Amino acid sequence: MTRSILRAVGVSAILLVCGGHGAWAQAEALPEAEQPAPIDELTLETMVRQGGPVLWAILVLAFVAVVMGLYLFLTVTPRREAPTKMLRRVTNQIRAGDMQGAIMLCEGRDELMARVLHSGLKMAGQERYIIQESMESEGERGAAELWQKISYMNNVGVIAPLLGLLGTVWGMIGAFSAIALDSSQVKGLTMAYNVSQAMITTAAGLLLAIPALLVYYFLRGRVLRVVSIVESQASEFVELIVRNHKA
Repeated sequence: MTRSILRAVGVSAILLVCGGHGAWAQAEALPEAEQPAPIDELTLETMVRQGGPVLWAILVLAFVAVVMGLYLFLTVTPRREAPTKMLRRVTNQIRAGDMQGAIMLCEGRDELMARVLHSGLKMAGQERYIIQESMESEGERGAAELWQKISYMNNVGVIAPLLGLLGTVWGMIGAFSAIALDSSQVKGLTMAYNVSQAMITTAAGLLLAIPALLVYYFLRGRVLRVVSIVESQASEFVELIVRNHKA
């Protein structure tokens, strides 16, 4: 499922980049007589047009961030990673002495708690520390995967301002080039246009980075809560496995 979502996001991003870059190239290629007339107010459409290719890259990154944020918001939850119903059924199987049945309940599931229990149940009959080490190792691997998932939102929060800064530098280069090289009467308009592009991309990068980092910090709190729940449940199940296997 994760691969399908990422594949769809990638295709959509490529289409957006190609379409935005093509539209930008066509606008640049128009002769001066066919350029659109100046407008009296700044609209969203005008901002997108003036932002240039860098703004299109930020918009693509924003689309990816929205899709990824929704996916992580729905999947990285304590209810999903440590489902109460599954824990109750496994507990009943262990107390009944049916270790194989408990293993079957956990086998093939991708929830973190199920994987931790599966690794511990496979070691039933071994020393207590062996069961505990097996569950701790699986828990560490699962926690690392969760941290890796949400780190992409942090990456978006870091990359977006850098793209905005790139657009700022690009626009300022155009503005100073107009001052130094353009001797026509429209020098001021050209400089203002490039400065506008610089400011638009800067604002767009910040508008994307701030929500992305807020979502990342929210998800980080969820991951910490998931890890805490799994650790406390795992400790209880270690004792349960040892006690009921000996019985």
